[in-house]
Amino acid sequence: MDLDTFWQIIDDTRAGAADESEHADALTGHLAGLAPDQIADFDRHYAQQKARSCTWLLWGAGYLVNGGCSDDGFDYFRDWLIGAGRTLFEQALADPDSLAELLTPDQEELEAEDLAYAATHAYRQLTGADLPSNGITSGPPTGEPWEDEDLPTLLPHLSARFAD
Repeated sequence: MDLDTFWQIIDDTRAGAADESEHADALTGHLAGLAPDQIADFDRHYAQQKARSCTWLLWGAGYLVNGGCSDDGFDYFRDWLIGAGRTLFEQALADPDSLAELLTPDQEELEAEDLAYAATHAYRQLTGADLPSNGITSGPPTGEPWEDEDLPTLLPHLSARFAD
């Protein structure tokens, strides 16, 4: 499976899903129809994209949008970013502040933890075994750490729309 196919699966399974839980269910169902090695490939691409998105500036964006963002909350925010599709994901990586144009202050928390487990659940459904480790970890965020008072300068548009 190549990266384009990975993103197409994300888009196809998001279509028609009312929320992140339905998206995760649709994704799990789709993946369960693939060969085990394709599920493992999907999982590898997912982990690579999640690792790419482990930046301090994106953490700041998640912090503003969700009204706070713990370590776990940042993981779930990045799951949401992946689930939102390639276009939004790449735009957010290039310019996290651009999310201000795409989101509304009344949106629910932008978290999609269940998406992270779709490949694991599908692999187990198909094989009865655990999904082999892809060996990819996000590690610490890249970029410069920030303090709350830095965010209006670093992410002015998100701060203006979402800060308390």
